[in-house]
Amino acid sequence: MATKILFLLFLVSFCALATSFVDEPFYYDHYNDDEYIDRVKRSQHRSFLRDGLGTESLDDAVDKGNICEVKNLYHVPVAGHSNTFHWAETLPVGMGLGDKWKTKKEREAFAIVQFYKHDDSEKQWITNSIQINSAKVQRVLEKVLEGYPGLTQHELDAFSVPFHPFVHRWETFNEKIEREKDKETRAHLELLRDALAPRLLDNLTRADEARSTGHVAWLDLPLVFKPEETAVGSPNGFRAAGTIRRGEYRVDRYGKKYFGVMVDVLDWDGRRCGLMAQEWPIYEYRGLRAFSALNVAPLELHPDKEILRSSLIQRGRVFERLRGQQFMAYTDEHAERINERTMIDARAYHKFSQKEGFPEFAALDEIGHLTWDQSRNRYSSLYMEHFSSPMGVDLTPLTDEQCLLAVPTVKSFNIETKKWMKQDLTKFHEIPWSKNAFEDLVLDPDEKDLLIALVDREELVSTKAFDDFIAGKGQGIVMLLSGPPGVGKTLTAESVAEHLKRPLFRVGAGELGITAHSVERYLETALKLCAHWGAVLLIDEADVFMEARSADNLQRNELVSVFLRHLEYYRGIMILTTNRLRSLDSAFESRIDISLPYDPLTEEDRRLVWRNFFHAFDAEDLDIEEDDITELAKWDFNGRQIKSAIKTARILAAKKQQPLNKTHLSVVLNLRAKALKTMDEDNAKVAFRGTEIQESQEQPLRIDSCCYLEDVGVRLSKSLSG
Repeated sequence: MATKILFLLFLVSFCALATSFVDEPFYYDHYNDDEYIDRVKRSQHRSFLRDGLGTESLDDAVDKGNICEVKNLYHVPVAGHSNTFHWAETLPVGMGLGDKWKTKKEREAFAIVQFYKHDDSEKQWITNSIQINSAKVQRVLEKVLEGYPGLTQHELDAFSVPFHPFVHRWETFNEKIEREKDKETRAHLELLRDALAPRLLDNLTRADEARSTGHVAWLDLPLVFKPEETAVGSPNGFRAAGTIRRGEYRVDRYGKKYFGVMVDVLDWDGRRCGLMAQEWPIYEYRGLRAFSALNVAPLELHPDKEILRSSLIQRGRVFERLRGQQFMAYTDEHAERINERTMIDARAYHKFSQKEGFPEFAALDEIGHLTWDQSRNRYSSLYMEHFSSPMGVDLTPLTDEQCLLAVPTVKSFNIETKKWMKQDLTKFHEIPWSKNAFEDLVLDPDEKDLLIALVDREELVSTKAFDDFIAGKGQGIVMLLSGPPGVGKTLTAESVAEHLKRPLFRVGAGELGITAHSVERYLETALKLCAHWGAVLLIDEADVFMEARSADNLQRNELVSVFLRHLEYYRGIMILTTNRLRSLDSAFESRIDISLPYDPLTEEDRRLVWRNFFHAFDAEDLDIEEDDITELAKWDFNGRQIKSAIKTARILAAKKQQPLNKTHLSVVLNLRAKALKTMDEDNAKVAFRGTEIQESQEQPLRIDSCCYLEDVGVRLSKSLSG
């Protein structure tokens, strides 16, 4: 019995040893030939050499790779096991092997080992992979394949179909052979070339035809997109260039096949430039297509390559200038308004936009490409998690090659719409600042002088005169502007921002919310951005946050407390406006640096307002005399209503192709008067009762006749356009 048990144990051990020599066969998947699969294939290939070719010999007389010959091995089934394969030195005779196996050391003595697999469709044996044992060949390949993605100096001993590294560097490989002076090294290199040439001939021929004709088939795209060369494409509708890393066939989530070109583009994260990976797809197409018709193409094969290269480098110089934090105007055909005020700030974009976190970049070398070592040295921008940390930025000038790879957009914040976005960097220009910001402001001269003196103080954050006994408190300027609608409160805030050439960050009370949590969260973000950008913060209709606290309204008390806390530690200029303030909380009185009450406009004030608006017109677009201004000033309009009337009358003048005159304005003003007159007393009483109800709920409701004028303007515009 013991003998039987020992025999069974021996049999099990022998079977386990036999199966250790069996490995899964290679496969060639034309649609998944990327650097990952290449690495897997190389690993599998080495395991074949290690486990499938016998044990090591004790005879070390011949060094590895020194025999200047190619050893051929064939992937054949084991006799009696059609699903189990081995590598054999000769073609099988029947179901068996033609000769016995040699030891691993003996096989490694050959400079090149070529592995064949049988192609049933072609009914022939084709090269599946190549093992390079010659150290001389490996040293040359280090130079030939330097920088090729997915390869390192330590991975140059095994290559599998479709041998794309050699397809892409075939010309360089041949040049190295022709220039090689060492006879033995050259002989080894020629062995490799002779082994590869038959397998690569078809691919090389198709690649040459594509380059010479300027047309390429979809299945031949991997042959023309060479890693480390430059591709041009139109991602998101913008022309751009990127360094090709690799290309592979994929299927999108809708089941459509495409060839994905992985490229590195140069981007800015708010602190430094780096390379960011992108995928540019080319969807499946039939027949041949010109490179100029592809949405992605190798730059060198594009018929307009010189023009494209020059224009992309020129645009890259604009990208270079727009690094950092800059306040500029943006205008294009899709902009809601011309000269939209926009803050270019990639660092703030990644911190606050919530669209995407800080990017992961790869470091740059001197020409903007990844090096051998840097390919695994990607750094993350999460070091900028603390937005306010005093960290410097790297504004090193870019090379032409780096400018060529620069992305076509910059990350920005639209001050007027409060939207984070990526915008076309060619559409930015300097802001046309108003030179008469304070001159056009209808305000008492003494109050205007005080206002200018306050805002002209430089370096508000570090000015000791504004500091408090407690560090960090009282370092900003807080202004309160109160009065009825249309008397110049908002215009005053705009004038301050224009005078200082800073952004005006406008926040309506409705945007802040009605709960203490929402108010605090919004305020924290707004105050951080304003402090970071040096912006003037305008909080419109701040009544609800400033009225006196009371014992019977805890929610309001919490809102006021939150507002007070942030106001006290704000470093910058904050302007608060209110249409009417029934009772100011005593805590605000000591925190407001200047309070400007605005009375309803007098006839003289209105004359100045009309005149200031007319100053903005070109002479050929206006036909208004001084007497006309005197007549217009008699209408009891506020500043907003005057602006609306001019805007509507200008539409009428443009329709008639005439300069704006008193007749156009009279049409609009009389129409407004008629609209107001048709309001019956019952509607007015309902509106008044609604006001009382709203007041009891601490939410004041105002009837602003300006809205009727604007509604009239809209209806008039529609009738004119019709």
